[in-house]
Amino acid sequence: PSQAMEKPVEEPFSRLTDDLIAEILSRVPYKSLRICECVCPAWRAVVTDPASRRRIAQTLAGFFHIVTDDEAPGFAVSYADLSAFPWASVPKAYPRLPVPPDRTDCFFYPEDSSDGLFLTRVAPPLACVRRDEKFLYMVSNPATGDYFVLPHSGYTGGHRRAYLGFDGDAPTQEFHVFEFVLEKIQALRPTVVRRVNIYSSETGAWVARESQWNGGFTLRCRQPGVFRKGCLHLLTDQSALAIVDAQGLKWRTVPLPTFVDPSIQIFIGKSAGQLLYIDSSDRQGRGSDRFFSISVYALSVGIYQWDVSCPDDIFVPWEPLWKLSNVAPKKRFKVDLALQFTGVHPHANIIFLVSFWDGELIAYDLDHHESTVVYHIHPDYERSRPFLPYVSLLSRLPLDGGMQLATPN
Repeated sequence: PSQAMEKPVEEPFSRLTDDLIAEILSRVPYKSLRICECVCPAWRAVVTDPASRRRIAQTLAGFFHIVTDDEAPGFAVSYADLSAFPWASVPKAYPRLPVPPDRTDCFFYPEDSSDGLFLTRVAPPLACVRRDEKFLYMVSNPATGDYFVLPHSGYTGGHRRAYLGFDGDAPTQEFHVFEFVLEKIQALRPTVVRRVNIYSSETGAWVARESQWNGGFTLRCRQPGVFRKGCLHLLTDQSALAIVDAQGLKWRTVPLPTFVDPSIQIFIGKSAGQLLYIDSSDRQGRGSDRFFSISVYALSVGIYQWDVSCPDDIFVPWEPLWKLSNVAPKKRFKVDLALQFTGVHPHANIIFLVSFWDGELIAYDLDHHESTVVYHIHPDYERSRPFLPYVSLLSRLPLDGGMQLATPN
């Protein structure tokens, strides 16, 4: 054979610099990025290089949760680090919720999280707290240490529920805070939504809107909100998903796939761009052999066609994805007060449950039907408060016409 035929062919990718490879991989979705990481040692080095983290997709790294503070009145914030697992991100630094230096004597209560940002209620010292105290909300980014204290909403009543709306995949990095004003109609009945105050980081102001959900809807306790396609989604005790847009102008309710009693565990979360609904109301077996199965549904994008009216027998708002049983095989599986849904992985087909019997956070792989204990929970975990997922958000957010979030000294 000739010398020319034996000459090795140069691989085109070998001529690319690490910077160019990082730029290419920054356009790859997270699940595909994990595959790219296995191509060769050079690509893995680029993906795991801290200098590339600002451009390359991040995913779930852990959960913040609230525990009872033994040394002081009130609560403390703890972090469940999941970075050791292959489906988790490794944060550049151990995440902490920022505390403004001029408010170190205040109490901080994490309310909600959304795609890397956190909503915290900031209350004055316990000795000064009154029922109508004008506490403030703070939006922060643990990955950068940035925070922003919002102006007061104007509401001083006692019944309210707050949620954060931020979409890390949206072209604009605007966030919204939704403060729902609740009203107790009867002494022994739960509160219902009467109106909502909405803060926009773009305008720097609050607007008040009366509820347009027909009938009295009660928001489910210990349930997160999901912000998707510019709308906040909330579960209600009336077997419905309640939706309101970021301007408070469009309101809609969507019936859940089946009627669910308020005592049954259900959950919503966002994964791979879809809104997932998880239901544990299906009972199987009898007596001591009785167990619950889990059904997972995806919300149809058709529900965002606000001006289109379709008969219920034609339009199907939910698509069934999985039906599973024996999710926690080493436990007496019954999703109730002792075993609760607590999260959905934003990119992988994994749901998370908390087992209060054993103090364990469990990850269940929907594709492989495998459950794994991923974290041992602090014994003083506050059950009435949700786990808040943490995804590293490494970009700075422009606010109020270009003003940056203040960075603590």
